[in-house]
Amino acid sequence: MIKTKGLYHSGIPVNDLDRAIEFYRDVLGMDVANVARDDLRGLGRADLRSGGSIVVLFQRPNPIERDALAEDGVTHQAFFVDGDDFDTAEERMRAAGVRIHEVPVVERRSGRGFYFFDPDGNLLQLYAPPRRKEG
Repeated sequence: MIKTKGLYHSGIPVNDLDRAIEFYRDVLGMDVANVARDDLRGLGRADLRSGGSIVVLFQRPNPIERDALAEDGVTHQAFFVDGDDFDTAEERMRAAGVRIHEVPVVERRSGRGFYFFDPDGNLLQLYAPPRRKEG
């Protein structure tokens, strides 16, 4: 058995690398660390920083239009945000023209999730800790 020690990066396939960089940088506040060619196929890639995590946008060899929910189910990438950003996410995303999932907010004992799509149809989630009970 090989014992893994964590996740190095998460990869997200995109049709248009420049458009995706703009979305992840300007809408989700990620920092662009590097834009280059991938080692395997020579396609574009962008390494982004989200807190202490690395998100890599990988250019698809051939652009595709797809329905992520129909094809992948609820497979998604989830990003931590603080409660204030979570509380204003839907309003700010709608103002930016982001496509929102039909059930945008889910509240669980473990935390709150807000679901939306990137420009390439990938399902994404913002995650925040549960609301604090006052009293």
